[in-house]
Amino acid sequence: MHKMEEINRRTWTSPIERRQYRAGNFYLNEGERTVMELGLQQARGGRFLDIGVGGGRTTGLLRSHAGEYYGIDYTPEMIDLARQNHPGVRFDTMDARDLSAFSDNYFDLAVFSFNGIDSVDAEGRLKVLAEVSRVLRSGGGFAFSTFNRDWHGFDDNHRARATVIWTANPVKLGFRLLMHGVGMLRRRQYLRFEERGDDKAILLHPAHNFGIMVHTTTPGQMRAQLVAHGFDGEVRFFSMEGQPIDDPAPKHVECFHVFAVKKA
Repeated sequence: MHKMEEINRRTWTSPIERRQYRAGNFYLNEGERTVMELGLQQARGGRFLDIGVGGGRTTGLLRSHAGEYYGIDYTPEMIDLARQNHPGVRFDTMDARDLSAFSDNYFDLAVFSFNGIDSVDAEGRLKVLAEVSRVLRSGGGFAFSTFNRDWHGFDDNHRARATVIWTANPVKLGFRLLMHGVGMLRRRQYLRFEERGDDKAILLHPAHNFGIMVHTTTPGQMRAQLVAHGFDGEVRFFSMEGQPIDDPAPKHVECFHVFAVKKA
């Protein structure tokens, strides 16, 4: 297992970090709304695969439009949480790098939200694209988000300025100071695992108190990978505000949302 995945799995299985996944049924931002609505326009009433479902945030958004809905996540603790939040809905512990439980051309829409595709290394990312392409029917849509490798938040100077959000509640403030200290220790420990190159960039993200490492990319690289795995070249990219963007993504854009269609 790649070191980044060890770090990420440690975070996703932490009870402290899972607290934020208890709420559900909301769009993260307008960019996510845009790509999901593009998918729903052509797949409404079909079979939906919700990858990296976490606590089921997107379940209500998608399930009401689906003929069949399946939610998967590679973290058993997240699947338990999703089942608690949405009783009676089908959720399974499954890794997107291996979707062999599903036959070819089975789904009309696949969604991988919250930059979940960035949680595995470069090789794993390509396996995800290959498997998603395999299980999608011709003309099926793939909506997902991914981190912009040129985001200014990955600059060392920017990451060094992490601060604590003030509160008058002494208990909350104490907890935030404690977690800030944990984050600074993680930052010092994990930075050495970063990988920067022309074809990939695995970087430490400040989220979860520097608890995750992410595979970052550019719109141009993302388009090339999608085309290589059977998707149409007319890939669409949107900022978090829902504005169309192209390559290169502006430095203020932390992540971008993607909508791709499998070739007929």
